[in-house]
Amino acid sequence: MKTLIIYYSRKGRTAKIARKWAHKTGASRLAISPMAYRGTMREYLQYLICTLTRRDMELDLHNVDFSKYDRIVLMVPVICGMMSAPVRTFVRQEAGRLQNVEYVIVHKGFRARQPKMVRWLDKTLGVKHLACSSIHQSFNKSFKARCIDGQSILK
Repeated sequence: MKTLIIYYSRKGRTAKIARKWAHKTGASRLAISPMAYRGTMREYLQYLICTLTRRDMELDLHNVDFSKYDRIVLMVPVICGMMSAPVRTFVRQEAGRLQNVEYVIVHKGFRARQPKMVRWLDKTLGVKHLACSSIHQSFNKSFKARCIDGQSILK
């Protein structure tokens, strides 16, 4: 089974998880990257504002044929209880092109289920997800996966 893990990582937490699961499952990875992002304070503020106001960000182009993958794992980082702007923009741009999607919600601190976010993802992409998992980083810096529903690759 060919799997593609799509993720966005600002500080490296989600990238670390994506690398780990790609290595473990033999999946390919695709990083979502905002246009000309250099990590300056101004760009971080723009990222934060776009995330909190649910505005789109300009993303670097990618040329991927999603139809050749049996499963697409979309890692969704959460900041302040909201989906990060680059992932939201990617989902809006790729609506209708992604099939056989699994969501992995990555958040820090307290465990939280995100049913509204999952419903929005399904509605926007026009598909019913195969599985949805939650990964949270506890205060002692360890990552814990928790399957919410479906047959996740995280098992």
